[in-house]
Amino acid sequence: ADDYVVKPFSAREVISRIRASLRRSARTTPEREEEPIKVNDLVVDIPGRKAMVGGSELKLSRKEFDLLAMLMRNKGAVLSRDLLLDRVWGYDYSGQTKTVDVHVRWLREKIEDEPSHPRRIVTVRGVGYRFEG
Repeated sequence: ADDYVVKPFSAREVISRIRASLRRSARTTPEREEEPIKVNDLVVDIPGRKAMVGGSELKLSRKEFDLLAMLMRNKGAVLSRDLLLDRVWGYDYSGQTKTVDVHVRWLREKIEDEPSHPRRIVTVRGVGYRFEG
């Protein structure tokens, strides 16, 4: 055991801690080589931690890169803000879900032709975001 939850606790907290524990245990196994994810002119090389649009390398923060990779891995699926917070920021993040909105806005400024009319990262109102490419 490497974690302890004090009573009273919420089910969300327990689930988040279990997921984090599973992620930690998965890190001890060798990672498989992932092929770069390509959608039109946007390419994300996960092992190399590089993202390119139209042949030009993007300058992304760690969280921006992780968020983009998560969205692109799940192309077409709607990912909730809570899920993105858990997967990108980790279970122990205590900030607000607006953090996701801010990072999505920064990503859009870097990958969209018209950030105010996004075509790649689409907002699903009241739910979260979907990567369409």
